[in-house]
Amino acid sequence: MLEYTVATLENPPLYQNTIHRIYFKDSRKMREVNDEEVHLVITSPPYWSIKDYGNPKQIGYRDSLPKYFRELDKVWSECIRTLKSGCRLCINIGDQYVRATEKTPYQILPLHALIVNNLMTKHRDQILYLGSIIWKKIPNTKTTGGASVMGSYGYPRNGYVSYNYEYIVIFKKKGKAPKVSKEIKEKSLISLSEWRELFNGIWSFKGAKQVGGIAIFPDTLPHRLMKMFTYEGDTVLDPFLGSGTTTRVAWELGRNSIGYEIGFKSPDIENTKKVIKEKIHFNETPLSERSKVFPTLT
Repeated sequence: MLEYTVATLENPPLYQNTIHRIYFKDSRKMREVNDEEVHLVITSPPYWSIKDYGNPKQIGYRDSLPKYFRELDKVWSECIRTLKSGCRLCINIGDQYVRATEKTPYQILPLHALIVNNLMTKHRDQILYLGSIIWKKIPNTKTTGGASVMGSYGYPRNGYVSYNYEYIVIFKKKGKAPKVSKEIKEKSLISLSEWRELFNGIWSFKGAKQVGGIAIFPDTLPHRLMKMFTYEGDTVLDPFLGSGTTTRVAWELGRNSIGYEIGFKSPDIENTKKVIKEKIHFNETPLSERSKVFPTLT
């Protein structure tokens, strides 16, 4: 399996000359990003109805399902606007359990399918759907007593499928992709064995532990997608930046990045800033370099 090593300032990445802009603003209007400025969008949207991120502007919590998709579509529209022709939009999303109530039975909500349908219905003139990767999560901890069992064990018709996987849905913006110099192409060359693993439709690697009570995707996920769909010096956008994983991986791979985050836990953005700064080694970056590498952070 492909190995991924997190870079540190003691073990610095090969590429330092990158710029990372982080905006603590709502990504439904990304005025700071120009049309066709970015080469790749990687993100994982907030959960629908089950997670309170502690911000009154959040998408999903207490929203009806139609409203959830309406608000998400404002973000997807901005992502498509800012994405260069021929480049990719990648969304990590898992289907969701819906608990039984007096009025409705237990069921699974196919969020990934609904997102694909929503995007292809509203933006079919702008994008193409290129399929989904199934990310099979390897548990971070061992359990006792064997695998988890859902439903009434032992008898037919009483069990439920255990969800240990999520999806990465992939879209391409129509049009010709940006030209790349031969020198840059060679720097980003992927070996045959790595290519086969990256473009396999099923990925298996560990999830990541929560940071500050916020679910995050592991560094391996954006690392793979950046290797697959960008070149050195390209710009990656994450409209739901969370703890800053996409920014850090872009920095390590010599890509520029743009991130949007309204903040979690509290409308006070300082807690979110602290989490992100720790993730991206902001306070360890020399003062002479901070304003160059992170021009929007203070």
